[in-house]
Parts: sequence; C-alpha cells; structure tokens
Amino acid sequence: MALNSPLGAGEQVQAGGNDQPLSGIQVPTLAPAFGARNFLVPSFSATSQLGTSSTGAGFGQPTDFNYLLGNLDLNHVTNRSELLLHYSGGGMFSTYLNSAIQDLEFTYNFKWQRWSLLLGDDVSFLSESPFGFGGVGGLQFLSGNSPFAPGGSLSSILGPNQTIPTIMVPRLSNVLVSQIEYKVSPRATWTAAGSYGTLNFFGVGFINSADTLFQTGYNYSVSPQSTIAVIYTFDDFRYPEFPQTIKYNVVKLGYARYVTGKLSLQLAAGPSVVMLRGVFTGYANNVSWALDSALNYKWDRTTLSLFYDRLVTGGSGVLVGAQTGQIVATIERELSPRWRLSTSLGYASNGSLIPNTASTSFQHYNSWYAAVRFNHQMRPGTDLFVSYGAGLQATNGAGCNSPNCSTTFISHQFSVGFNFGLRPILFR
Repeated sequence: MALNSPLGAGEQVQAGGNDQPLSGIQVPTLAPAFGARNFLVPSFSATSQLGTSSTGAGFGQPTDFNYLLGNLDLNHVTNRSELLLHYSGGGMFSTYLNSAIQDLEFTYNFKWQRWSLLLGDDVSFLSESPFGFGGVGGLQFLSGNSPFAPGGSLSSILGPNQTIPTIMVPRLSNVLVSQIEYKVSPRATWTAAGSYGTLNFFGVGFINSADTLFQTGYNYSVSPQSTIAVIYTFDDFRYPEFPQTIKYNVVKLGYARYVTGKLSLQLAAGPSVVMLRGVFTGYANNVSWALDSALNYKWDRTTLSLFYDRLVTGGSGVLVGAQTGQIVATIERELSPRWRLSTSLGYASNGSLIPNTASTSFQHYNSWYAAVRFNHQMRPGTDLFVSYGAGLQATNGAGCNSPNCSTTFISHQFSVGFNFGLRPILFR
C-alpha cells in the first residue's frame, strides 16, 4: 500500500457508514458513509490521578495513580472488505500497584455477492473492571476518546461481563467472534453469529468463567430508515472450578431506526429461559425476560449515547451466574470551538442465580459510576483535560466469602491529563 501525505491540521477523518444488521453482533453508530476510509492514527495520553476513600478497591488512604498509554487506530476499507482496529497499551503506576494496560479490538468483514463474513476479537488485560475504568468513565476516555475508533464496535452482550467492581487484581478477558450474513432479498437479510469468551483472574478468591454464544436472526427493512427482526440467542456458561453449567435461551423481537448522522436506535426484547445444571442447583429452569437497546442521538452541539441491557451473565468473577441489568449513558457537548464537556454514567444490578451454600440466600450487587470531564483543545487531536469521577458498590453480603463483598464502598478520583494525537496518515 502506498501512502498519501498526512491530513492537514484542520481536516477530519470519518469512519465508514452504518449497515450493521439488527440481529448482528455490532452496535450502530452515527457515522455517515463519506470521508477518508483508509487511515492510520497514532496518539498518546498521560494522566495523573488522586484516588480517595477506595477501601473496596484494596486501599484506604489517598493514593496517586499515573496512566501512560499509546493508542493506534486503523481503518482499511475497500469495495469488498473492511478492517477496523483500535489498540491501547501502556501501564498504570502508583505507590499501591503497578499494572500493565492492554486493550485490542478488531473486526474484519469480507463481502462477496450476497454473502459477508465477519471475524473479530476483543481482548484486554487490566487491573480492574472496565466498567468505569480509570475513574474517568472508561478506558475510551482515558485513552483520549479517539474519534477514529472503529465504527462497528462489538455488542455489549458478547464476552465476559464485569459490572461487579472488585479489588485491583489483574484479569485477562477475551472474546472471539464470527458472523455470516446473507441477503435474502433487497430488503431482507439473515445472520448467524458465534462467540467464545473467557475471563481469568490472576489472584485468589475470584471465579474464572467461559461462555459460548450462538445467535441467529432474520431482518426485514420496512423502509429505508426502519428495520424489524426476529432474533434467537443461546449462551452456555461454564466454570473450571465448579461442576455447574448455565444455559440461556432468548427469543426477541427487534426494531431499529437509523438517520445518517442524527439518530441510530436499536431495541430488542423477549422471553428467556435459564436452565441450571449442576451440583449447586440440580435440574432447574427459570423463566424471565431479556432486553437489548442502544440509542445514539445528535442535536445541535450535543451527542447522546445510551445503552441498556437485561440479560444473564457469567457473574463478573464474583458470582456463579447472574441476572444482570446494565445501563451506560454518555453525553458530550461542545461548549465552544475549543472547550468540550463530557459526562459518563453507568449503573449495574447483579443478582445471583445460585444461592450461597452457607446461608442459602441470594446475593445482590448494585454498582454505579459517574464522571465529568472538561477538555480544552490545543490543536486538532491534542487537548488537556480535567475530570472528577465517583463510583459505588453495594451488596447484601449475606454469607459471602468473596474478598469483594464484605462491605459497601464509595470511591472518588480527581484527574488531570494530556492527549497528543499525530496527524492521520492516509492510505491509497
């Protein structure tokens, strides 16, 4: 591939359009299908932080944290294929703990005639839960909230769930995905997707898990902007330390609406059956309901992103299976040509599917985080920021032996940072 000259200082890069099927494994975006499609963007970020009242994370006194990260975004799009990649790597350094930070997400989509094949992987090595990671609302904010990140990020229902914060301990999370899509007609498509995810902790007292997911669905476009779908999902959770399995079956009806650059909405809901098999539960079935939803909306100088899911998860390394409800909201507003305000909120509720063997009671966790961030742009791709973040976890703790559930705690983080982006490099 030959290189063009880098973009000028004031030019922008747009990732590709939004053609993900409603029954697929990617989430919608607002990006219009124009602008540079083939580019490489390196960037760097440095953050200093003071954390207080964080006994639940493993320390009680005010502690300083420093994050150094290098980031790389790559888009390579042709008429038949699309490669999207985002990588963040570096480390966290403090008087309490030093830890590596590695996060990679990529998808490759190849199309021929009526068929398309999607392959992808999302792997991370972190010292704490990605749910509000870093006290600034998540790793995407800590690494600069790059506008060049992949437009087709993988769905939040895939891979290991970690919405129960724990003490700082290294953990490796990975999910491999694949999907085939067939255009039945100009208005109808069929998809079939599979994924395999693992969550492994490098510390005592936490529960490693693996889950295998299969999802298929039929989509029909009732108009150029609206789609309906029927979706079936099966998820099988297993635990290396326990002879216990959880099988999760869901049938959902879905609706999606997309207006280029303004609105993307997905909503899918339906009944679910949870089948418990193992020494803890014997043979038991539970009937419930599930919901997946995503909303991106832009008006004036403000952008809103909202996600809500209700589903069965592996238990976040604390429980052997959980009924999980999770919501994440992000609001960004341009205050002036150089100032931008970002607010990120997250809430998760996790209820155990299996009673505690010591007390026969069911455990329940409520967790939330909130972060407010002010960015001052020095030049395109380079900015300074200050932020405040807070997070809380509460549990009933009945009969709990986990190192994470003995108390309720709240944490506070005050951060200042610098993001430096190099000029994008365009490919032919």
